[in-house]
Amino acid sequence: MSKIAAIINSLNEAKNIKNYIDAYLVPLKNLSINYINTFTIEEIKNIQKLNREVFVIINKNIHNNELTTLEKTLKEIEKLNINGIIFYDISIPSLKQKLNLKTDLVWNQEHLATNFGTVNYWYNKGAKYAYLSSELTKREIEEIKNNTKAKLFVNIFGYIPMFTSRRHLVKNYLETFNLESKHQNTIRKEDKTYPIIDKTLGTTVYSNYILNAVNVDFKDIDYLVFNSNLIEEKDFEEVLKNYKENKFPKETGFLYKETIYKVK
Repeated sequence: MSKIAAIINSLNEAKNIKNYIDAYLVPLKNLSINYINTFTIEEIKNIQKLNREVFVIINKNIHNNELTTLEKTLKEIEKLNINGIIFYDISIPSLKQKLNLKTDLVWNQEHLATNFGTVNYWYNKGAKYAYLSSELTKREIEEIKNNTKAKLFVNIFGYIPMFTSRRHLVKNYLETFNLESKHQNTIRKEDKTYPIIDKTLGTTVYSNYILNAVNVDFKDIDYLVFNSNLIEEKDFEEVLKNYKENKFPKETGFLYKETIYKVK
């Protein structure tokens, strides 16, 4: 049976949803992108007290001048005895080996996590979990599951990050045209509206829909992920209470839609 994992936005939300989930996915402050709120090591310690699995997200590109900080942070995380680190930058597997760390790794290079060959490559490098791309079809997800020993994370609810830039695109635009700043902005393209958030580490554009594939039958997928970004905490709690039935429109994203691009 699949476990339910939740990407959280606050400590209060973590407490409120405790009875409906098996694992917390927690973005680490200053070392994670695409999340509205992030958490310090001390806050992660408080989340651990809720007695659920905890995976810490470190998914930004790491620059040379950040390697010392990253190494120190990984040592601190090791002391927490959490379930895993969800990583993007390949410096992390190298540092795990260098520092002889025991904490498991979750390979999550977003749009690159699309086939069992690469999942198995990182499995052999020490990443015993993989977080699959949201562009995959259900058939492709099942194919990966049938050809790997890695435990898999699959998104089934929430806004999906589509694009990230280190540049402060919203801030620069507002300053150029002397416009007021908002907590949340949107962009429109082809009659579709996309949320766009400009935070300290850059700008993220999210999908124009909430992925709501809760009724899709994922056989033997280890973790089904619910993302609370841009969702009201009360609504997110209601979704988790009885996730097979919720008020949001059903939206399966790419699960039944092949993404094939041809060069003209």
